[in-house]
Amino acid sequence: MKQDLPIPPERPHLYVQPLLEECGEAMLPLSSLSEKITVWPMYYKQGYDGTTPEAYLRKSAALRLVQAAERLPDGHRFVVFDGWRSYQVQGSLYERFKQTLLKQGWEEGEALQAELSKFVAVPSKDVQKPSPHLSGGAVDLTIEGPDGWLDMGTEFDDFSERASTRFYENALSPDEQAKTIRANRRLLYHLMTEAGFVNYPKEWWHYEYGTLSWARQTTGQAMYGGILEIDSENS
Repeated sequence: MKQDLPIPPERPHLYVQPLLEECGEAMLPLSSLSEKITVWPMYYKQGYDGTTPEAYLRKSAALRLVQAAERLPDGHRFVVFDGWRSYQVQGSLYERFKQTLLKQGWEEGEALQAELSKFVAVPSKDVQKPSPHLSGGAVDLTIEGPDGWLDMGTEFDDFSERASTRFYENALSPDEQAKTIRANRRLLYHLMTEAGFVNYPKEWWHYEYGTLSWARQTTGQAMYGGILEIDSENS
């Protein structure tokens, strides 16, 4: 069972900028793709400017998400928090997290920027160097079972060490709750990676396909550049 397979340590990956050749794929709305995928638009519900009640991914990424969803255990489905994210939304998230850190006592400077970049990509309008969500190839999600969302150890967008995907793999003497969390994270990880996605190691909920980050981990070629807005040609 996938829950019995440990999440492997992060593999070394390319630190040079991979090649990006935009493939021109349209984006698909996720709420109507599969009965095993539901959209819970977290940032829309939290009132961020520029958000919508739908979540979108590029076509190939969306179809791979469906492929992963179809392999979920009976009575389970994916809950998508976020997919494509506009520059406006990315900027709002970045600024809100920055203000949170400043209130915690951080000061403006390189250390603050380094801490910010661990959890929120710098907003960019450069379609050749987009933040992952701006490309339409990144998705944030969890799993819902018959009794509700599975326990993943933290809330979505938790910025503590416990949000790291392998945090519970490193527990020396895990209690029963920790074992349950570990099994749930393993299930999500293996379903998504077997469908071709890669995980961002600091966030158990974040997976990518076709992006620059994906290309660094797979030594492939990125195929999703930035999409600044959704229009009739991109949806």
